[in-house]
Amino acid sequence: MKKTCILLIALTCLPLMAQDNIVNRLMQPVLGQGTITIHQDARLGALLGMEYNPDLSKGKRIQTIGYRIQVFAGNNTRQAKEEAQKVAKYIKTNYPDIPVYTEFISPRWVCRVGDYKTIEEADQAMRMLKSTRKFKEIAILPNQLINITL
Repeated sequence: MKKTCILLIALTCLPLMAQDNIVNRLMQPVLGQGTITIHQDARLGALLGMEYNPDLSKGKRIQTIGYRIQVFAGNNTRQAKEEAQKVAKYIKTNYPDIPVYTEFISPRWVCRVGDYKTIEEADQAMRMLKSTRKFKEIAILPNQLINITL
């Protein structure tokens, strides 16, 4: 009788141990209810804590909302464009690991750097760039569409 109870408890608890995230919990069959089947990309599972194969996402990027640092803002002249490109070249040369975005956002040329998920990361990078004293005005911009490499 004891062996049967232990076996019954083990078989009941085994599916609970295998549940490691919400997707697995949703896909568990429940007596008297319907069955849920979820088809998803492996990258989504990685974001939920499932096992992840980096070969599947080599070089892939996702976009999300985060922070960027604006290091230059000019007007719509050719001189402002050249200045924005000059600032971008300086950052690419001295900080090759920081992504640089130079673009015309009407009515001015801007140079923005970085893809930061948190304000703390952006603040740390801004302080590092400010310490060079190469930039006239530097500011953290919230709610920017940033690229995250998987």
